[in-house]
Amino acid sequence: IILHSKAPPYLIFKAAPPKNGEVCGGKNTVTYTIHHNLPDRWGNHFPPKEECIITVSKTANSSGALTLDITNKVFLPFLGINQDETPDHSLLILLDDFKGHSAKEVKERTLTMTEFLWWEIMAGGITPKAQPLDVLINKIFKGYFRDLFESW
Repeated sequence: IILHSKAPPYLIFKAAPPKNGEVCGGKNTVTYTIHHNLPDRWGNHFPPKEECIITVSKTANSSGALTLDITNKVFLPFLGINQDETPDHSLLILLDDFKGHSAKEVKERTLTMTEFLWWEIMAGGITPKAQPLDVLINKIFKGYFRDLFESW
């Protein structure tokens, strides 16, 4: 079991994916910026392609495709689990109640891993109990940030 480590960043951009046969989009697209390792408009660079997983989606949909992608490309490999073997340890993955996490194709995939994987979806409305930092610290920050944005 891997302890005290971070999974690789998984970046999801809301944009049209590159056309078939193209590696990236046009010069004004985020896929072009990442592919050519260019800074964004504020001068910041995205993590190198070798150090992160990047997905481009037209919408944040509830089909479950992104959840499956994250499971297969991040959760399982990071935890040292190959798709065709059963590990010697069990895993618990907690997710929020986003519809994509409980989509039919996600359920079908996770049912093949019940020997070692507990895939639990937390009910909506439990943030005050399950995420105390979100209630105590992030709420204050979000409120301050919202006030700044509205005054802008």
